[in-house]
Amino acid sequence: MILVKWLSIAERYSKIYLDRLLAPLGLNSSQHMYITVICRNPGITQEEFTELTYLNPSNITRALNSLIRSGFISKETDPKDRRKNCLYPTAKAYEANRQILDALDYIKDTLLDGYSPSEKELFLKILKETALRAVALTSQKGDPHHGTNTDISKSIGT
Repeated sequence: MILVKWLSIAERYSKIYLDRLLAPLGLNSSQHMYITVICRNPGITQEEFTELTYLNPSNITRALNSLIRSGFISKETDPKDRRKNCLYPTAKAYEANRQILDALDYIKDTLLDGYSPSEKELFLKILKETALRAVALTSQKGDPHHGTNTDISKSIGT
């Protein structure tokens, strides 16, 4: 219980602060990942975006539609497969992305201030592994205690 509690508190308060930093851009903390991922991967399909971010497809559709209406993202039919849509950042997204990355760096640096570089690296590695284990846990069938760490690592590609 203590792990989930502190992960939840860290996420909630980090997002509250990120909301404040992103408000002048007309964005919030739940939208920043869309812009950063699409700016890093112009032309990414919605399916690829889902695989990269572990987000719910219906939430992705709603958020993308909002960002399209706001002028941050454009969506075009994939010329190779007309059933798919490709996502592209606009100039507005690229400009916002610089500020988003600065805000994320500031939050990370502030939260990890006082830790050595090796402690920061280890913490971020453990945090990522923990998150991926949570993803794997929700995709397991049957008994949640079935399987080993090796089984989990194989299922999440680490």
